[in-house]
Amino acid sequence: MRYVLIILSAAAPASAIVLGLAVGGGFGMPVGDYGEIVGASAVADGRAVICITPNLSLTAGVAYRINHGPKDFEGTDVASYDVIPILLGANYRFDYLPVMPYVGGGAAAAVSKATVPAAAGPEEHKVTRLGAFAEGGMEYYLAENFGLDLRGRFIATLGGDAVTYKNAPVEADNYMAFDALVGLFFYP
Repeated sequence: MRYVLIILSAAAPASAIVLGLAVGGGFGMPVGDYGEIVGASAVADGRAVICITPNLSLTAGVAYRINHGPKDFEGTDVASYDVIPILLGANYRFDYLPVMPYVGGGAAAAVSKATVPAAAGPEEHKVTRLGAFAEGGMEYYLAENFGLDLRGRFIATLGGDAVTYKNAPVEADNYMAFDALVGLFFYP
């Protein structure tokens, strides 16, 4: 038993586990087929962080991607596609203050609502899909607890919600976007 305790104490992190929060908002640019449908978007973002070590953290996040933009969507000028990704995963931050590059990934649920034109009037499609996400980015601290978060995030869902763009189906829940967010970071 003594050896087990020695091994566990040697493997435990040197610092205490720290809880943190981050909130932000800004601008997002979807790419690929998803970007062809919706264009630029406003993004609101919130995340809770459990720092296991100074660099490794478990994260839970929710965002709201508001996509209303003039696009040629089957003969209409406007279509909308709003997505609320709910994320649960891990991040690794490289310690180069005031710049903190990071990579992460984990499980995702994408709650989405698409408004698409139809002959009888606009149709709304609501769906929730499970999947995974991967992200990479950089936090740049402008002041204590305040900074800029630049990231690329890819979310892939199982099944996807097929919508039509130029007579071709598009898996609109699977998307990649680059975001620039300004926010408050309450973690080390």
